[in-house]
Amino acid sequence: MTAEYLNPEQTLQNFFLLESAFAFHDQTQPPTVYAYGRFTPDLILDMQNTPVSALHLITSPGGGLATFISPQLPVDQEAIVAWIEQHIAPGLQNVQLMQCESQIALGLRFVNSADGTSRRLEFSEAKLALTHAESSQLAGAIQGTANQVFLNTLTTFLVICQADGALAADWLAFLRLAVTQGIRQTPELIALINQQIDAGAITFTHHYANSPSAETQALVRSELVNLAALLTGNTLKNVNNIDQLPSHITYDITYSHSVPQRYLLEYDQDLAPLLSQLPFDTIVSYSPTPLPEPSRPDKPVEHTRCTVQLGFKASEYKITAIELRWGSQTQAMQWPSFPPVTLENEGSPGDITLTVTFADYSTFSKSLFWQKDITLWPADIGVNTVVFDASHLATVFASINGSATWIPATSSLKKVSTSFQFSGNQWQSTWLLNTHAENLNGRIEYRWEGVPASHWSKKYESGPQQSTVSPIVLQYIK
Repeated sequence: MTAEYLNPEQTLQNFFLLESAFAFHDQTQPPTVYAYGRFTPDLILDMQNTPVSALHLITSPGGGLATFISPQLPVDQEAIVAWIEQHIAPGLQNVQLMQCESQIALGLRFVNSADGTSRRLEFSEAKLALTHAESSQLAGAIQGTANQVFLNTLTTFLVICQADGALAADWLAFLRLAVTQGIRQTPELIALINQQIDAGAITFTHHYANSPSAETQALVRSELVNLAALLTGNTLKNVNNIDQLPSHITYDITYSHSVPQRYLLEYDQDLAPLLSQLPFDTIVSYSPTPLPEPSRPDKPVEHTRCTVQLGFKASEYKITAIELRWGSQTQAMQWPSFPPVTLENEGSPGDITLTVTFADYSTFSKSLFWQKDITLWPADIGVNTVVFDASHLATVFASINGSATWIPATSSLKKVSTSFQFSGNQWQSTWLLNTHAENLNGRIEYRWEGVPASHWSKKYESGPQQSTVSPIVLQYIK
């Protein structure tokens, strides 16, 4: 699934910049908790009460070389708290800060005075090779020529969006409509459910903490619609006409998930007003030996990038390593939190091979199609969703208790067990099962017992049952 960058200034609550820091209120936290991070390194450093530039330039008869060396200093947390209490939320007391990890890509943006266009050049390992013309333009900016060269930062960070949603409807009326139209298959049910949502016959409610992207909103609706199609499809399996429908039916169709969303903040600082206050010869030096001059082709070699991130907490699945391989290159995501990584490739990339290693040393591999952004979900690492469905027994039993064991087809994998309970309005449950495959990779053996709705009937015991597919509709033999 793809994920686009969001603009934090437009979407995060109370977002503000203060010197080199950004801060905002994370709506998943209490009102007194704000997140903060750094969005730009310090351009002017204080060295024993003397201002010193972090940017330096070497000019030559040939090319030039810019370097940028700035220590990773902590931001002023007291100043952030004071700003929040005075300007953002006057009267708010006991403000607490939590750090938001950010990644900063540093570059210089050169402006073409003739047409107003600009070219951004990025530092690599604190160095940036320049053409003779670029080094001259940068030297002019350092001397005070405004609007010629800007220090440009691209800051990215993650914020969790808590997404909750539900579907509510007269489901019996929906089932009658589906039977009347001869709809049974999942794709047709999905289309009909979406149609009924748009018409207002099915109510789609949703709530978000931190503004959702269009993709997150689409994800919530899609997950709910897919679950509704699954449950209604199960009910319709053996129904040939309206008379065979139950007299009453309810479904619990809800969705709740923490979705990581990526934010991008681009920031420009004009070098002229900042560096022209410092002695020129402390920033710029001259080399009589010509420095290499990089080429700037009109059509640069096309570089494609792919950013991969997790849409879940890795700790919940006991993951010890995640490796991404494309072409002759390999990139590992960093344990234990596995933050996003960006893959780069020249020309047309091929597929990406994902390999996940778990704490028991087992692995799972999958091929991913190269695209700009990829969010990995549990299904992408071999975790399957098993649905136990007893909705057809809601009028027969007051409650049901059961247990299930996954018997893997691969001998190297261990059995996994779970239990389930149904009563009241809850007659479906889900089980996230790591099968190390894109299917169940084995069978599920289960048994259950039910307390009849009638007080005069005996408790029912199903005996051993099994299934190799999900959803699992509990078998009831009278």
